[in-house]
Amino acid sequence: MTGPRAAVAFSTSTMRAAERTFDGDEGGESAPVELKELDKAFMDRATPEGLRQLDQLAKLNGHNSIEAYLDDKLRYTAGFSTQDKLLTDELVVEDSPAKPDYKAFWYDEDDPDTFSEEHDEFKEDDMMSMAHNKLKEIREMRQYTRLAVWEMPLLSKLAKPFELPKEGHVLRWRYTTYMGEAHPAESKVVVQFAPQDLGLTEVQTDKLRKLAGARLNPETDVIKMSSGRFEHQAQNKRYLQQLVGALVAEAKDPRDTFADVALDTRHHYRATKAAKKSKPKFPAAWRMTAKRRTELAELRAQAGRAEAQRLDEGRVVDGQQKIDGYLMQRLAEEQAKSAAEPVPVPAGRSPARARR
Repeated sequence: MTGPRAAVAFSTSTMRAAERTFDGDEGGESAPVELKELDKAFMDRATPEGLRQLDQLAKLNGHNSIEAYLDDKLRYTAGFSTQDKLLTDELVVEDSPAKPDYKAFWYDEDDPDTFSEEHDEFKEDDMMSMAHNKLKEIREMRQYTRLAVWEMPLLSKLAKPFELPKEGHVLRWRYTTYMGEAHPAESKVVVQFAPQDLGLTEVQTDKLRKLAGARLNPETDVIKMSSGRFEHQAQNKRYLQQLVGALVAEAKDPRDTFADVALDTRHHYRATKAAKKSKPKFPAAWRMTAKRRTELAELRAQAGRAEAQRLDEGRVVDGQQKIDGYLMQRLAEEQAKSAAEPVPVPAGRSPARARR
């Protein structure tokens, strides 16, 4: 068993060039050192215990590890291997960021980190962007076609027969889903229920109808409410559940039964009347029947006979003839008036010269 080893400090001396000459083609230069072979040999012989001891010695000399110590000593040593220098320089060059190309088309002074590499020259051997988009669309259509042919028929195995809702399920919920897009109305939830299905007494049921107000359809006796004030469907559903519970609790309150309040259904009949106005129906009295056709034929025949009788008696006025006669009469009056007016002649001249 050995005792603790005393710390030994590293010491280096300046490396001296070999003074002896070498015969051969080297011309006196030192032989190149194969760093890869040295590293391999070192890793084969090194043990974890030895590496830990080397790290401890390096820490005593102010370095974190033996690699940092060797890099500090050999990096700035005159005899540092040229091959190791080249290898280190290559690693530094690879790790350093690429310099921006100031002559590039996409270079921006405000944003120098912009990708400045130019694209490859287009050699007319590829499709344009529109053609690629069309090809992508065709691929999507083919994908959905394959789904419809091969996978959608498998959904029939998951089909369940329809079952009527149980007596305890009195609330009917409706949700809306817009496939492939986000819609603001997607969070809306609608609930419907019949007051008579809640197990209330007749007085409580009438009070619930009156509390529902415009949400009640008196023809179907169904209360319909909706909510879209919250962002998610679950929130709107919970709000409607609480609202229905509050209505039922108020209907069960015996302090005021609303017996002296009449059920107001004007909202429903007002909407029904407006719907009827928007879709008028053809009156039954105006429909054409065989009797009505006979009456119309007789009326047309009587009107034709009366018109022929007025023509024969000369009681029918010809409008075109009256207009032509009036125009001819007006023309004759203007000609007579122009002939009766005297022609003014300047003094000292004959009428012939005055007309020139």
